[in-house]
Amino acid sequence: MNTSTSSSSPSPRQLRYLRDLATQTGTSFTNPATRAQASSEIDRLKKLKSGASRLPLDFVDDDAEQALRYATEVRSEEVSGHGVSATWANASEPSERPSQPRVGERTELARYRISEGERVLYGQRVDGRVRVTDRPAVVGGRSYLVQSGVEVDGLDALKALVADYLEQADRFDRVPMATSAVRQSEYLAEA
Repeated sequence: MNTSTSSSSPSPRQLRYLRDLATQTGTSFTNPATRAQASSEIDRLKKLKSGASRLPLDFVDDDAEQALRYATEVRSEEVSGHGVSATWANASEPSERPSQPRVGERTELARYRISEGERVLYGQRVDGRVRVTDRPAVVGGRSYLVQSGVEVDGLDALKALVADYLEQADRFDRVPMATSAVRQSEYLAEA
């Protein structure tokens, strides 16, 4: 074997083996530039696969221990408990289950009429924010979410939203949130 083989590119076989070892050990690796680097990385991953990094520290010197561990390995001091009851040792106290969202009463904000029929804009507080929906005035038909998360103190913003929405409904004779109405307005803006 000549000296150029140590500096030549890694073989496809080495690269395949590296990928297999990385998958088996749950690690990643930097693509080696030479065959020698590939061999070195293969040796490291083979040792990792054999479980040598799991030996107690008094059996392995510190340098060898650090070389065999990989960055994402879970260490015993990071976990408390065993099996399905294991938790992260530094995890904060389990919080209470999230409470159900506080939902206020639905309030009519405005009514408008288009050729398809009469529609109603409703506002409803959900966890302190206002959700605006567009629904048909009669049962049946499609409802649309207009805006979710209007701030409680944004009464002026809510009024402006409703006014703009009603103006668009009047101008296009369609539900402004309907995709066909949006496409129509884009088409008219380009013309």
